Amino acid sequence: MAERIRLRQICLLTERLEPIIDTLIAVFGLQVCHGKADLTRYGVPYEEPPAHSAAFFSKHGLASAQLPIGDTFLELVSPTRHDTPASRYLSRRGGGGYMVIAEVEHPDPFLERAEVNGVRLAGTVDYPTYHELQLDPRDIGASILSLSSHKEGAPFDGQWYPAGAHWREKVQPGYKAIRCAELACSDPARTARQWAAVIGTDPIAVGDAWRIPLERSEIRFVHDREGRGDRLDAIYIEGGNFPSAIDAAKQAGLAAAGRSINIGGLKFKEVSSDGAN
Repeated sequence: MAERIRLRQICLLTERLEPIIDTLIAVFGLQVCHGKADLTRYGVPYEEPPAHSAAFFSKHGLASAQLPIGDTFLELVSPTRHDTPASRYLSRRGGGGYMVIAEVEHPDPFLERAEVNGVRLAGTVDYPTYHELQLDPRDIGASILSLSSHKEGAPFDGQWYPAGAHWREKVQPGYKAIRCAELACSDPARTARQWAAVIGTDPIAVGDAWRIPLERSEIRFVHDREGRGDRLDAIYIEGGNFPSAIDAAKQAGLAAAGRSINIGGLKFKEVSSDGAN
């Protein structure tokens, strides 16, 4: 794999932002750093978004909130209208993992490989300082894959346009990053090969699962053992106090067992002490 690529953000689709935000604060102690919604109750002063950003979110009928986990991000999105792809997805599948967002230096090689492999674009974001290609899950499998890059500044310099200018102030102590996105699939090998063909590498078999290593992160493909259909099923978090989070989740009546907590249809899992997922 010649091009730099790392897992930078996970998108969770939910009917309403506030209940999931409140749960994430109660369980993990996370904080909101930015978003396209009125988030003043979470200590984020309302700022009028730039015209290009406001137009995009209005067009797609979305509200959003960003929560930093180290230097990676969990984005919550909820539909503001019923005539949108996100609203239709919620009606069909319910809430849960919606998009895997990777940071890349240059999107062109990935776009070329997508075209060669017959993977269509589900959408694009083209702002003055930020660009995003969203690959259609009907072609790539399981989830939208977004390939995102900055148009200014040094590549991989830590900035992240979707999180706003002040996200570092909201990072909670101990958290390092989201290290892994895990996709549950009816055919993990096939889906892994489809993603790997666009990323520009070969998937690696690990038992009956598959993985694609990225920079300081990875994407894993496992068998769908719950019959919920192919989906972005879980993320693995490094850092924080996971035993306390498990206790808080149980007190809140959430499904929590071992090293896994289910919030809003997405499983939150702990990276083990040896770095393995």
